Amino acid sequence: MTAASLSVQLILMVAVGLFAWRTHIVSGDFDKQLTSLLMKIALPCMIVRSMSGAFSWEELKNCGRLVAAALILWAVTFALGQLAFHLLGRGASARIARFSMLYTNFTFVGIPVVEALYGDTGVFYFVVFLVPYRMIYYSSAEPLLSPPGLERRARTLPEKLKGWFPPPVVAVFVGLLLYITQWKLPAPVSGVINSLGSCASPLGMVLCGISLGKYDFRALLRPKYLWTPLIRTLALNPELLLLDEPFSALDYQTRLTVGDDIGAIIKKEQKTAILVTHDLSEAVSLGSQVLVLSKRPATIKTVVDISFPDNISALERRNSPEFKDYFNKIWKELNEDE
Repeated sequence: MTAASLSVQLILMVAVGLFAWRTHIVSGDFDKQLTSLLMKIALPCMIVRSMSGAFSWEELKNCGRLVAAALILWAVTFALGQLAFHLLGRGASARIARFSMLYTNFTFVGIPVVEALYGDTGVFYFVVFLVPYRMIYYSSAEPLLSPPGLERRARTLPEKLKGWFPPPVVAVFVGLLLYITQWKLPAPVSGVINSLGSCASPLGMVLCGISLGKYDFRALLRPKYLWTPLIRTLALNPELLLLDEPFSALDYQTRLTVGDDIGAIIKKEQKTAILVTHDLSEAVSLGSQVLVLSKRPATIKTVVDISFPDNISALERRNSPEFKDYFNKIWKELNEDE
């Protein structure tokens, strides 16, 4: 199959998911349930299947090289992240920048695409490369993002093991054990694993389509230069969105409209977003908390909690009586030292 033909096939699978969501064939929390099925059953089966070939010392050496490469790459990106952390003033934005340089959303969710493009061998190498990143991520994410001196709840041993060894990671170790020992599973068990593993790629693409179907494309596609980055970010279904002056290049009317649309999408999908802005009205109309920063080196000077009725939009907030009070309070915080 050519790359072009394969790309069309993957796009059509995404279109199936989009169609299923828009026509209400699926609804509610189906995407979350499908994600759970994919991550806990289909992907682990695909991983084990990818390691069911004949043993080769050369492939095992390649695995060792990949683990070493992953650790070296992590060390390099950590060093660059630390540099960015210090250059940006060691504050909240600096911690987020450091974390973003170390980790991306493209982890085990990308396996179906790798399998479609490169087959079982590609999956084999890809998951071996990912394992060190995934295990380091669980241990380092909270310390890297937390402010200095913040007391964090100590995790129990079962919680730590669950974080270090999610089903795809367990599948990697199980697959490697079977690969090295060349133990053969009973034919019925092997057949079930192969069949379920074969479902991972189409399920993953359909899930991408369902995720895209939940968003209003008319809202996303208004300013043309926001098309690619915003759709790409939302399609990855991230836990945290960083919006750094996202509307600064827009004229005032478009800025209000797009800000209202993006705020509605984030609220509907219950995403956590950090919006960096110099526009006080924008901060009050879109935020649930406003963190006022000091002069450089920036630290959090004060936190203003924002509360409006849940049923009003960002634009409607601007007409609320409370809007002026929040605006004046933040303005005072920003100018009290001048």
